[in-house]
Amino acid sequence: MVYYKNMKPIRSQEQIEEMRQRLYDRSTQVGQDFRHTLTDEKIDVSRDWSVTPKTTKANVSDLRDGMIASSEEPLDEAPKITPKRHYRGFVLSGSLVIFILVAAMTSLLLYFGFNQVSGDNIEVVIKGQSLVGGGETMSLQVAVINKNTVPIDSATLILRYPKGTRSTGDSPRNLFEERIPIDVVAPGEEQTVPVQVTVFGEENAEKKIEATVEYRIEGSDTTFYKEALPFVFRISSAPLVIRIENLKKVASGQMTEVVITAVSNASAPLRDVLITASYPNGFDFEKSEPAPIYGENVWRIDELLPEQKSVIKLQGLVTGLTDETFRINFSAGPANPDNQYLVGSVLADSRADFIIERPFIDVQIAINNDSDRSVIIPQNEIAGVIVTIKNTLKESVYDMAVEVVPGGNALREDSVTSANGFYDSNRKAVRWEVSNNPSFDQVLPGDERQLEFQVVQGPEKTSSAFDMVVNVYARRVSESSAVETLVGTVKAEAKYSSKIALRSQAGRDSASFVDRGPIPPKVGEETTYTMTIVAEAGANSIQNSVVETSLPLYVDWLDLYEGEGTVTYNPVSKKLQWAIGDIGVQERKELSFQVSIRPSISQLRKAPVLLRAQTMRANDRFTGVLLQATVLEITTELSREMNSLEDNGVVNR
Repeated sequence: MVYYKNMKPIRSQEQIEEMRQRLYDRSTQVGQDFRHTLTDEKIDVSRDWSVTPKTTKANVSDLRDGMIASSEEPLDEAPKITPKRHYRGFVLSGSLVIFILVAAMTSLLLYFGFNQVSGDNIEVVIKGQSLVGGGETMSLQVAVINKNTVPIDSATLILRYPKGTRSTGDSPRNLFEERIPIDVVAPGEEQTVPVQVTVFGEENAEKKIEATVEYRIEGSDTTFYKEALPFVFRISSAPLVIRIENLKKVASGQMTEVVITAVSNASAPLRDVLITASYPNGFDFEKSEPAPIYGENVWRIDELLPEQKSVIKLQGLVTGLTDETFRINFSAGPANPDNQYLVGSVLADSRADFIIERPFIDVQIAINNDSDRSVIIPQNEIAGVIVTIKNTLKESVYDMAVEVVPGGNALREDSVTSANGFYDSNRKAVRWEVSNNPSFDQVLPGDERQLEFQVVQGPEKTSSAFDMVVNVYARRVSESSAVETLVGTVKAEAKYSSKIALRSQAGRDSASFVDRGPIPPKVGEETTYTMTIVAEAGANSIQNSVVETSLPLYVDWLDLYEGEGTVTYNPVSKKLQWAIGDIGVQERKELSFQVSIRPSISQLRKAPVLLRAQTMRANDRFTGVLLQATVLEITTELSREMNSLEDNGVVNR
């Protein structure tokens, strides 16, 4: 291989051309070609990495595919390794530092309010009356002030009102939260929003109104909020006052009266004012004047002029233990626009407190030997009533009289019958006095008297019931001029439960099914029958009605049935259940299904049972009691009413 001396490294097109010219020039001197020969000369090699041996041209020539250098002069040292450049790390670190500085500066600007839009530069101020009468109109001025250098857009004023606030106008409504659009508030501008509402509440009640402005800024979709300090005001006077009059001490079983007087303190008429009562356990509403407009505890005053009053007289029966206390709470206020029987906002409230004391005369009443205040009686059953009167005073009472006042839709005028009681049709009460009961002339301390009478149910009616109030009157001194006073009273109620009826029969060829097989049935031959069960309600509607029965071992269920309700058959136990559900007053529901029998020789000259006894259970919807009815088993003997022959169910050959 030829090696050219004095050749420069090839770095340009010009050098390439120069090399080509020398290559093809005949006058070019070519160096002598030397061959490498093997030698035993030892070469000193460094024993560690600390010394770098010099490399000769001969050594290099061995590495260049056999090229031999013309000189053994030392070559230049090995090229130095270029160190890695670290400028990228410096650029990244610098960018991070700049980002942190910018974020910190931005946060400081936002925190101290040096940006163009700041919530601290927006003010919301509520101005109004600090004292206002209940039921009066209150005027408010809500100011929104923008102290920023740029406008705020899409501004909305949000007002939150206390309970008992209503709008003004012809169709007032309850107010809880109100949104009033303001739109744009320019830099340095103040917008004032007038607001008028009617407030209700009890006297000296403290209430507050809260305000918030909702806004945006140009170029941002974020919604910002600014809240105002709550505006606090006080109800100076109630437009309505309720006064309650009642006996503080009553005897258990005594009829008591509560007088409710509503007085207007308002300067304008009050309309659609409701008065509601909350009764405790132990108080049974009897009647009121005027009558409630809803249930037993809601009254309406259509209009109450300034300083006008309205009176409600309420009567009820008090029952409880001696020394027991209880309370009736009353509330008054305008009706809720969404529910005319609820108080929308309370203008006034009051209460009636009672303490039950030991009665002057202890009166007990038992209906069919049941002394509960509410008794259930089977339909059309005559009820026996016993009234026991005991003098609990430490002194005698004189000229005692007992009066029984019956009521309810189950009774007529002659329903209460007694051997020595007198029915007064004018007072609609049965009365016993000294004239027909000499033992009532004087009743010593601790003595008892008993009265017995019967109650006969009148014409059968839906939800039939009766009640009776027993009042006992007497004089506590023997003089005839002494006033007869009420010394004891008790009330009891009885409800008549309905009766249910259950009927069943076997038939052939009904409207729904076609039966086959011989009649009378024959040994070894299949005969099918259609079974019919009828369930009927009485004077009261019933619910949760269920009929249960079962098939004998030798009778097959054909899974063909028709009727209301749900039918469930268990092929293992052969039990049949018919879940009927509800049945209305005097209504009936019917189930028909088909069964088959293949008589055995052991049943010859017998009428096999097709369906065992059926039992019906249901709940009386009026009284809540469980009602039951049962009918006997059904055999293959068909009814004569179907024009069947005698012994049509006896198995033969």
